[in-house]
Amino acid sequence: MYLNKTDIEGAGMYPEILETISREDEHITTAIEEAMSEVAAYLQARYDIDLEFQKTGTNRHNLIVKIVRDIAIYNIYNISSPVNMPEIRVQLYKDRIAFLKDVMAEKAVIKGLRRLTDPKGGSSYIRFGGNKPRTNHY
Repeated sequence: MYLNKTDIEGAGMYPEILETISREDEHITTAIEEAMSEVAAYLQARYDIDLEFQKTGTNRHNLIVKIVRDIAIYNIYNISSPVNMPEIRVQLYKDRIAFLKDVMAEKAVIKGLRRLTDPKGGSSYIRFGGNKPRTNHY
C-alpha cells in the first residue's frame, strides 16, 4: 500500500492518539484507501497517479504523501470520532482539497509526477469555456 500506519504515526499524529481514535487497524486501512481514492479522483485526469500509488518508501512523491496522509487522518477521525476532531484537521483537509481542485483546474502543478499526454505531445486535459461576457452599456 502507498501509505501505511507508520507514515501516519511518523509525521501525522502520535501513536497513542492514533490507537485511541482508530481502535482497529482496519479503520486505518479503510481511511488510507479512501484518501487514495479521493486524491486519485482529482489527479487522474492530468497525472499517472496509479504509477505513483505503486511506489513505496523513499521513491514516493513527498507532496502526494503529505496530501494522502492529511486526508487519511481526517478520515480516521470521521470514522471513529468526528465530534472530537481538532479544528486544525478540518482546516488541513479543506486546504488539501482546495489545492487538488487548483491542480485539476490547471492553476497549480505538481512537479515530479508523470503527466498524462496525448500522442501529439500535449496534455490530455481538456478545458472548455470562453471569454467573459461584456456589457457595453451605461
